[in-house]
Amino acid sequence: MALEVPYSRTFKLGLLGFGILVIAIVVAAFEVRPPRHVTIGVGPIGGSFHQTALKYQTILATRGIDLVIRSRANSLDILPELQDPKSGLDIGFEAQDVSQYLEGNLTNLGRIELQPLFIFAAGKLGRRTVLTDLRGRRIVMPPMGSATSDAAIRMFKLYDISAENTSFSFAPLAEAARRLRSGEFDAGAFMLSPDNKVIREMALDSGLRLMPIPEAKAVSDHLPFLRPVVIPRGIYDIADGIPPVDTGLLAGRVNVVVREGLHPFVIFALLDAMAEVHKGATYISEPGAYPTIVGSELNVNPLAAQYTRFGAPWVFDNLPPWPASFVEKHFVVGVALVILILLYATAKYLLEIVSGLMEALAITCLVRIDRAVARTGSMTPMQRVTARFAERAMSRPADAGEIEGLMKRLRARSAENP
Repeated sequence: MALEVPYSRTFKLGLLGFGILVIAIVVAAFEVRPPRHVTIGVGPIGGSFHQTALKYQTILATRGIDLVIRSRANSLDILPELQDPKSGLDIGFEAQDVSQYLEGNLTNLGRIELQPLFIFAAGKLGRRTVLTDLRGRRIVMPPMGSATSDAAIRMFKLYDISAENTSFSFAPLAEAARRLRSGEFDAGAFMLSPDNKVIREMALDSGLRLMPIPEAKAVSDHLPFLRPVVIPRGIYDIADGIPPVDTGLLAGRVNVVVREGLHPFVIFALLDAMAEVHKGATYISEPGAYPTIVGSELNVNPLAAQYTRFGAPWVFDNLPPWPASFVEKHFVVGVALVILILLYATAKYLLEIVSGLMEALAITCLVRIDRAVARTGSMTPMQRVTARFAERAMSRPADAGEIEGLMKRLRARSAENP
C-alpha cells in the first residue's frame, strides 16, 4: 500500500509559483536569444563597403556571429531594402542624402570614414583642364543607382554638366575604371576610400590626372551630404609627387545604419568591430577620429550613444552571448525582484517581532488585571475592556496551561461582574 504524503495548501501554492517562475525564465531566455546570422548590405564587390564588411565579418565571427554579405550593384538600394522589414537585411552602409529617411525605422551606429569623390581626367586633356571643361565630354562612373553616380551627377549639375550636354556612361566599378584607363573616356568619377586599390591604381596611372575641386566648400553648401577634404601632396608617391599638390575634393560621409529592433548583442559586437577597424589614421583623418556619432543626420541608435560614453556593457564582454543577453535584458527586473523579496522578508521578520512584543504586552496586562481582581474580588469596567483588547491582541491561541487558566478566570470574573 502506497504511503500518502499530505501536502499543505501553502506547499502546493509554492510549488505552483515555482513552476510558473521556471516557465517564465525559459520563455524569457528564448526571447532574448541573440541571432547567429545577420545580413549586411554593401555596394559592388571590390568596393570600399564590401572590403569593410569583410573586416567586420572576420571580427564578428570571433563573437559567434555569422555576417552574411549581400552585395548590390547600386548602393542606393541599401537603405530602401534595410527599411523593408521583409527584406532580411539587418545592417547597411550609406554615404548619400538621407533626408527622406529621417522619420523611418533606421538608426545610425556611427560615421566610419569619409570617401572622397575622385574625378580623374584623361591626361590628353592637359594639366590645365578644370571641371567645366568636361562639359560635352565622355564621363564614366559606377552604376546609376550607386552613391558615386548620385553624388557625381548632383555635383556636375552645379557646373552645368548634365546628360543633356555631356555623355554619361555607367558600368560596374572595376569595368568603369578599366575603360577609363584604356582611353575610352575623357573622365571618370569614383567615390571610394583614398586607400582603395582601384583609386591607388588610377592615381599612379600616368595617363590620368586627379582633378581638384577648388569650389568644394561652395559645393558642400549646396549638397550638405558632402564635405570638403584635402588629399595631401605625395600621398600616393612622395618621390614622384602624386598628387603634385594638396588637392581639394568633396567627400561623402559613410555611416553604418541598422534596422529597428536589431538585437543588442549584435549591435555591441558590431560597434566593437567598427572601433577596431576604423580607429587608425587614414589619408584624410587623424587617428581616433572615427567612428563617431557627432553630426549624424539620421537618428543615433541609443546603444551607440551609450557605447560612445561607457563602452560595451560588462556582461557582453565577459559572458557568452545568450546569458549576457538575458542578464542585460532582465537585469533591472531581476534587481527589482530581489529587492522586493528582501523587503518582504524584512517586513515579515519585523512583523513577527512586533507581534511578539504585542503578545508579551497583552500577557503582562492580563497578569496585572488577574492580580488586581484577586485582591479586590471584582473587575472594573476599564479592566474588562482592557482584558478584551489584550485577548484580541494575541495572534495565536493561548495554549499554554498557565495563560489558558488565566484567560478562563478573567472570562469568569467578567461574566460575574457584567
